[in-house]
Parts: sequence; C-alpha cells; structure tokens
Amino acid sequence: MGVGMRGLAVWMLVLVIGCWVNGVFAQPKWAVNQVYEGNIDIGGVQVPLPPGPWTVTGFQSSVNQSRSDGSIPGSSTNVALAQFAGDMVRAYIAFSYNDRSMSSGWTVPDAKNCSRQEIHHAKIVRDMQLDRRCQYVNHIVYSVGANSAQWWKDSIEFARKRGIVMPMVAIAGGIVVSDRANYVSATYFFNPAIAGFPAPQNTAWSTSDWNVLNVAGDEKKKAFVQSVIDWAEKNRQLVETGLAGKLKKGEGLGWPAAMQ
Repeated sequence: MGVGMRGLAVWMLVLVIGCWVNGVFAQPKWAVNQVYEGNIDIGGVQVPLPPGPWTVTGFQSSVNQSRSDGSIPGSSTNVALAQFAGDMVRAYIAFSYNDRSMSSGWTVPDAKNCSRQEIHHAKIVRDMQLDRRCQYVNHIVYSVGANSAQWWKDSIEFARKRGIVMPMVAIAGGIVVSDRANYVSATYFFNPAIAGFPAPQNTAWSTSDWNVLNVAGDEKKKAFVQSVIDWAEKNRQLVETGLAGKLKKGEGLGWPAAMQ
C-alpha cells in the first residue's frame, strides 16, 4: 500500500473511531409530517414499526441524566408517530433512544413499568447492568397539561389542527431493550375504537373501563388486552434485533390480532 493510501486508511479509521466515541452517526433529521414504513434507522440502531405509513407528529431531544454508573450523561431523543384511519388515530408510537453511544450502560426510566403490579402485564426478561430486556402492557388515558413533554404537546396540536380525533384511552405495549452502548424504549399505543369498542365511560386512569380490575369481567376487552400481550411477547425479539442494527430493509412488526 502506498503512502497516500496508508494515509487515507488511517484518516478513515480515525473518522470511524471518532464517530463512535462522539455518537455522530448519520441519524434522521426529524421533522413533523415525515413518513416512515418498516423500520427507522437511527445511526445503526433500528426501531421497527407495524405495517403501513407512520407520520412523525412530535420530537424532542434532551439530556439524559440516567446513567447506570453515574458518569457524564448523554443526550436522548423522544419521537412520536401516528397512523391514521380516516379522521381517527389507529395507533401511536412513542420511542426514545440515546443520541450518543456510551460504553457503561444506560438506566432507562421506562423500564420501571416492567416491574409494576397494577397493570395488565409486566415481564422482565433480563435485568443486568449492561443488558436489559423487558416488556409491559398498560392502559393509557390521553391528556396534556402544563408539565407534559413538548413532543407530546406538539403531537396533540398536530391532531387538533388536522381535525383528527385522539382516542380517550389506548392499550399500550411497551418494549425496553438496552446494552452497554445504546438503548431503545418503544411504546406502541393501540386504539380500541378501531376494533369497535365504544368510548370509555370513565376517563380517570384508576377507574377507567380499561383498568385491569374492570377489564377482568369483560371477555371482549380481556381478549383485546391479551392480543396486545401476545403481540409484545412475539415482537420483543424484533426490537432487540433492531438494537443490534440487524433488521432487514423494510422489516417491521405485525399488528395485534385484535387490530387486524
């Protein structure tokens, strides 16, 4: 190899190492109204999506103080996407990821949902400092207030401006995966109205028609929730594969049986 080629090779190696240390891989330049299908590549990590087009409705970057070893924090990004059925929201996705690869692991706040006892489903598959896998299913009551995150406020405003009806409640399947360098926390919100369920009579979380205690006596609602639990169990592996950056082009998730 000539001197010029050796110099080029060294320069490229330095560039690659520098990109990993500083987490400056090519990532999406998020913008409201962007549309994605299959999966989204965020610098070598992929987030899989259920079938169909998904529209970005809000996003926000912030400093993530949650480091497992107390070292210098990195930054994270939250992104919300929606899929529509006429003037209704068929489903929402909210996911967060680290903008900067680290080498000492992450403590992901959403992982606490995987230990909750008062929701429909919570399962910890692996819980090591540098390797976490878990899932949960919960009912979510939609609301927005002064303390809501900006990405969520923007998503509500997106719907309002377009005359889109936000669901009063959704059944959320959450999947959290992390390793030494990266994490993805993805929550998929499925609208029961799309499956023919009426608007809930009680909108407070603790007394909601979809609270785990109230669902217990309703076989149809139990079946809907169980389909989301089965979906999370089946699709967690694809989210793990996305964390490793090994999804094929266009490879994504399926829908819960009750949403098909």
